[in-house]
Amino acid sequence: MLSCVLLCSLVSAGAGGDGKLEIVNPRATYGHLGAARPKGTGILPGDVAHVAFEVNNLKHDDKGQSSYSIAIEVRDGSGELFYKQEPFNSVAQNFFGGNSLPCSAQLEIPQNAKPGTYSWKVTIHDRLANKSATVSGKGDVLKADFGLIRVGTYADAEGKVPVPSVGMVGSTIYVNFAAVGFARSGKSKQPDLAVGMKILDENGKATFAKPITGHVKSDIPASLNIIPLQYGVTLNRPGRFTIQLSAHCELCGKTSTVSIPVRILPLD
Repeated sequence: MLSCVLLCSLVSAGAGGDGKLEIVNPRATYGHLGAARPKGTGILPGDVAHVAFEVNNLKHDDKGQSSYSIAIEVRDGSGELFYKQEPFNSVAQNFFGGNSLPCSAQLEIPQNAKPGTYSWKVTIHDRLANKSATVSGKGDVLKADFGLIRVGTYADAEGKVPVPSVGMVGSTIYVNFAAVGFARSGKSKQPDLAVGMKILDENGKATFAKPITGHVKSDIPASLNIIPLQYGVTLNRPGRFTIQLSAHCELCGKTSTVSIPVRILPLD
């Protein structure tokens, strides 16, 4: 399956838009609104690539509304077209002033995607000013292997409301992730995964003595190639922390880890 979704919300847009139209700060993230992925790590087949960026200086009408289109093109290492979204028209409303339109795109990487370096290009066209801006980059699709994918933080257990890895004291976030590329037992046809989570404070000290662990080794359909996993985390004190997720395949002997920063704000 190959699909792409674009999300743009005008949380701060100025009424002028007199500066140069530009796309700035493109970055890969763990999920929509999520923390930045480490650069140069690549992405496994079956994962979802998320890219966030800002569009500056769109022109707006006298009601503070902008009209624009966005197009996406992805090509593989040989230059062959991997994915293309034709210009998609949209509008956004100015609410708080400023000149920036936060946007994000997500692209599901098929499990049979060929490994290699892929190039991508995003084009924004300001339909009111009749101006365009483009940003491009490259990313690596890794060889299919055991690993953790689809990492993101959500406000709900169903994983329908993505949120940043920032929250207030007393709230709860759900950390979603999934395992892919795991082995299955020759007899039972079941996987055998040991999953864990530990949290470090800003000094690198664990907030509890032993990781919170779980085991996945039964009731997994034979057709399921990606196993969804989740931890609910209550934000009980302010500070900056790091959530470390891990999974070990007992059958193939491989381990995968992912770390995401979390910031908890006090209730002032």
